[in-house]
Amino acid sequence: MLRKIGVKLALMFIAIIILSSGLSFLASTVLSPNVPGELRRNHGEIANALLELEDKTELTIEEMIEITSTSMHQVRSLENVDLQLEDSEFQALEEGETIYRRDGRIFGLKAYVMVQQQVLEIGLQPDSSLFSFTALRVWDALAFYIAIGIILTMVLTKRVVRPIIRLTEATRRVATGNFDIELEVRSNDEIGLLTENFNRMVRELQNMEVLRKDFINNVSHEFKTPMASIKGFANLLKDPDMTEEERRDYLDIIVYETDRLAHLSSNLLKLSKLENQEIPELGETFSLDEQIRRAVLLLEGKWREKDLNFDIDMEKMTFQGSEELMQQVWLNLLGNAIKFSNPQGMIKINGVSEKDRLIIEIKDQGIGMNRETAKRLFEKFYQGNASHSSEGSGLGLPLVKRIIEIHKGTITVKSEIGEGSTLRIEIPKESEEI
Repeated sequence: MLRKIGVKLALMFIAIIILSSGLSFLASTVLSPNVPGELRRNHGEIANALLELEDKTELTIEEMIEITSTSMHQVRSLENVDLQLEDSEFQALEEGETIYRRDGRIFGLKAYVMVQQQVLEIGLQPDSSLFSFTALRVWDALAFYIAIGIILTMVLTKRVVRPIIRLTEATRRVATGNFDIELEVRSNDEIGLLTENFNRMVRELQNMEVLRKDFINNVSHEFKTPMASIKGFANLLKDPDMTEEERRDYLDIIVYETDRLAHLSSNLLKLSKLENQEIPELGETFSLDEQIRRAVLLLEGKWREKDLNFDIDMEKMTFQGSEELMQQVWLNLLGNAIKFSNPQGMIKINGVSEKDRLIIEIKDQGIGMNRETAKRLFEKFYQGNASHSSEGSGLGLPLVKRIIEIHKGTITVKSEIGEGSTLRIEIPKESEEI
């Protein structure tokens, strides 16, 4: 296929060279205003030569015709030709002047002169034309020009097609699942830009493949652990000698693990739906600060267990968006702040309403996190603190990030080990409506 493209490009360039050369040649000869003038001068010089020979020599008219005729110009007598001359033209010829006539053709300019009482016609040879007249001078140069143009076209075409061949081969390898490819960008033109975008695409595919494998492994692990617990404790319940207290404990564990599976499945479904949804069903206008305070009250049972305090400083915030989805954001973020806070700690919530956006910060005084954990905080199934891994699925914060993104907002985190964490959310006051 690429060879055909190369041939097509080469033939196209060659055709352009030949056509442009031919048209240039035609324009420079036929359409040049100097050509008719050159013909008139040539004919006039021959006519003057004939008149001079008549005046200074005793040559016969046949000898004069033979002397002045050339390979390009023809001189002939019109003695036996019926030439219709007007009286003024005939008088001019008798007075030794030269007259010019056209016969309707491009190169039909002819001159007439009277020598020894005979009218002589001066024109181009029958087998000659202006093309051959000019071609004798420029044909070799034109032929070399076309030959050199063809050679250069073949070389340059091959050079243009070569990176396309490299891209095609690399694309074929990517199609087989090999993402360990990076092409060298050798030019700064469209081909170079295409190569650069190809490399970027391969890197993204490579990252997606890694994320896909991690996702499958994590999902498998997250489902396998509670299912193994359920199966194990269900088998223990078959023991007829089990005490009633042990039976209740095992049943509580089975219920707990079942709830974990239900929560994991629910979050997976929500995240899958949101990842394929650019704009949620927006349009509700509600008080964001009141929603956050309501979320704090809903989590009262959890923060009272750790004897936590809240410092809430929020301006009045009116927001247009999905009230249901934003409620999940605050429950997840506040739940995490409570989970990782130290007993009798403080959680601060600040909210500022600017001209076109809302800024909310949630700061805890908990265990904090290192840079690696902060960097990967919004990855699916990632849990930086292993001690709390049994308490969640690692899907809450990715869900929060996606909800914020589809509301055209951003979420960032700042944290240090032992100094707590601060989550900052910025969202426009009005999200786009579908």
